[in-house]
Amino acid sequence: MSKFLIVMKREYAQVVKKKSFLIMTLLTPVIMTALMTVPSLLIHSGTADAETYAIIDRDGNQLGDKIAQEMTSYELDDEGTLAYQLDAVDAIPPDDEARFEEVYQAQVQRIRDDELHHLLILNAEPQLADSNILLITNTDAPRVGRRLEYQLTNLLAERRIAESGLDLTPDSVLALTRGVDITVQDTKGVSINPAIKLLAAMILVMLIYMLILIDGSTLMRSVIEEKTSRIVEVLMSSASPFQLMAGKIVGTGLAALTQVGIWVVCGAVLMMFAPSTGSGVETAIISILTNPATVVSFVGFLLFGYLMYSTIFAFIGSIVNSDKEAQTLMMPVVFILFLPAMMVAPVTIEFGDPTWLQVMSFIPTYTPLVMMMRVAVAAPTIEGNALFSSVMGEALLGMLGIILTTVFLVWITSKVFRVGILMYGKRPTLPELIKWIRH
Repeated sequence: MSKFLIVMKREYAQVVKKKSFLIMTLLTPVIMTALMTVPSLLIHSGTADAETYAIIDRDGNQLGDKIAQEMTSYELDDEGTLAYQLDAVDAIPPDDEARFEEVYQAQVQRIRDDELHHLLILNAEPQLADSNILLITNTDAPRVGRRLEYQLTNLLAERRIAESGLDLTPDSVLALTRGVDITVQDTKGVSINPAIKLLAAMILVMLIYMLILIDGSTLMRSVIEEKTSRIVEVLMSSASPFQLMAGKIVGTGLAALTQVGIWVVCGAVLMMFAPSTGSGVETAIISILTNPATVVSFVGFLLFGYLMYSTIFAFIGSIVNSDKEAQTLMMPVVFILFLPAMMVAPVTIEFGDPTWLQVMSFIPTYTPLVMMMRVAVAAPTIEGNALFSSVMGEALLGMLGIILTTVFLVWITSKVFRVGILMYGKRPTLPELIKWIRH
């Protein structure tokens, strides 16, 4: 036991003393906080500068002047400056092609020279076909297009009503024909956008994925380095292969838990001082991340998932002789074991909890990521004691499956490890590995 503790402390110290460990530990909470707050801040920041626009009106009913008047209702965040500055409204008869071409080419050139942002062209009878309306712009911002569409919809609806002879106002028609916007709440009376649930779930899944992959790779490279430098031969003289392997796995795992603990503290502090957008996004995400079911599942799947995959990485490290060989064997592990679990993430939002996804979440190699996704999405709807809900029962059963699988993998890996770490030269073949396991 003492030898196991010595190896474990050595592996733990080697990991936490690296500069990369400190950098990633401090940067990750900042990056995750930015991912949650920056997009919302940008969306609600409004237009930074006024945009200039011109109108070529070939309709003949002063539609251009009406649009220009409606666009004055949009202001910048300072509530005083118009968001859109009108450059000119050129009323050109539909049959005057020469004048239209002259003005059109001049305004298009001004857009190319960055003297003008947008050019709206209103051809004759725009109420009959949307193709009679054209917006010329070199910017990718869709906001001005949406606003022009909204104003044109109201103005052209008014014209169509007048031409039809109906004694109705445009607002009354729009009120009668408006779409239905259903408010969705769960049984607790909480309404959380599915996209927010997916974002919170992906944050947790990506943390588990990165920690397992990074720390597992670190463990594998440690085995390869000690094997190629013949240090392992010295270590084997004072510790058994199982003590050596177990010490490495547990030591690196404790380093991962240390990193997570620091992230939790830093993340809590950053979220306390992060600027609020007023959209409720941060509150919804925090409510999911701090849910008891989410916390227990994250710690459990991170710990047990790491133990399972680190055993696989220790297996790979003991049978190869270089990083190049290790990368060749790691790719199937990543593609077969990790990627399928990442690809099904949106399914939990789009289709709920289908049977095949539930079955997949009980496959031990997929359980850490898929089950974590299911728990995070379901966490806001859990009532009463979260730790005894149905989804948590499945999560605990999934953890048990990971533990049993890990025990089996440790049994196999320990047999290969004790022979492989002392083998040099050609990588063992599959029949040789089976022979090592059997004996």
